[in-house]
Amino acid sequence: MSTTPVSSAKPGASQARSKTAGRQETIWTVALAALLVVLLAYFYLAVPDFRSLGTSGVLALCEQFLFTGLIALGEAVVVLAGEIDLSTGAMSSLSGILMASLWQQGLNIWLATVLALFAAALGGALNGFLVTRFNVSSLLVTLGTQFIFGSVATAVGGNTPPYNFPRSFVTLVGTGTVGPVPDQLLVFAVVAVAAWLLVARTRYGRSLVLIGYNRAASRYSGIDVRRSLLWAFVASGLLAGMAGIFVSGYYNAARDDIGDSLLLPAITVVVLGGVDIFGGRGRMSGVILATFLLGFLTQGLLIRGDSSLTATMVTGVVLVLCLVLKVALDHRAWAQLRELLRHRVSGMGELRAGRGA
Repeated sequence: MSTTPVSSAKPGASQARSKTAGRQETIWTVALAALLVVLLAYFYLAVPDFRSLGTSGVLALCEQFLFTGLIALGEAVVVLAGEIDLSTGAMSSLSGILMASLWQQGLNIWLATVLALFAAALGGALNGFLVTRFNVSSLLVTLGTQFIFGSVATAVGGNTPPYNFPRSFVTLVGTGTVGPVPDQLLVFAVVAVAAWLLVARTRYGRSLVLIGYNRAASRYSGIDVRRSLLWAFVASGLLAGMAGIFVSGYYNAARDDIGDSLLLPAITVVVLGGVDIFGGRGRMSGVILATFLLGFLTQGLLIRGDSSLTATMVTGVVLVLCLVLKVALDHRAWAQLRELLRHRVSGMGELRAGRGA
């Protein structure tokens, strides 16, 4: 294991780079907050139907996208460590279906919810175990488990997935409010603050960032990389499962494909929030702001009369623009991109040479 990047780096240069990265993250977060204000002002002034919603109506729109924010918070924890989890959408579907099926079999709805969340955490642990134990790319592992979780959800749900849950359940995780504030928004606020504290104020959170920035340096520093990554995937699975419960409660029904449309928006929120897709940089505060920015953008377009296809296309455009902008502003990302391309070109050259021989 080479430790050259750690030993050869000058302390002054390292501190300067750290301060520069911190300033960039602060600027990005402030820009997101400003964009959110501008976006809401535009829809309020230019879209009469949006203006007619009032404060309570605008807050109620959060129920349409907060489950995406939950997935994004878990995804951000994994991405900060330099990995990715593509199974979160399928995990959401599985969690909702499992909860509903257990309730349909006669189990108390809240106990069924706890068991479904436990199963989601186990699914995340499976991802983490496969990635860390066998040193397999998380992209490939979670792509495979995505199909596994989705297939299990389809098998458990059957031809007639459960619906019409108890009123107390639907009220708390679905459409209930405390005054004008949706219950979902209150729960999301608690989870978001917990995620922010985990990453920004704990030793574990700092270790995740170091793992994503320089895995060799993190091992040299005595960090248990395998255990840290395992718990990151557990957190991702648990929050994806919670999102599936939220979606099922909101629609008062569980479906085996309910999470299929959540993965792309969640990854977009992570990137839009300023988390480096290569890991090692980013703030949970940016992810939280990006949840509301992308959510209100999508809902505002729909209220304005645009189709859902247009809203989905805008999500993809935002994702691409954020990736391009982040790479353009980040010299480290450029270096990693060049290194990746160099390895790809070198590998193709060796393959051609082998064929010629």
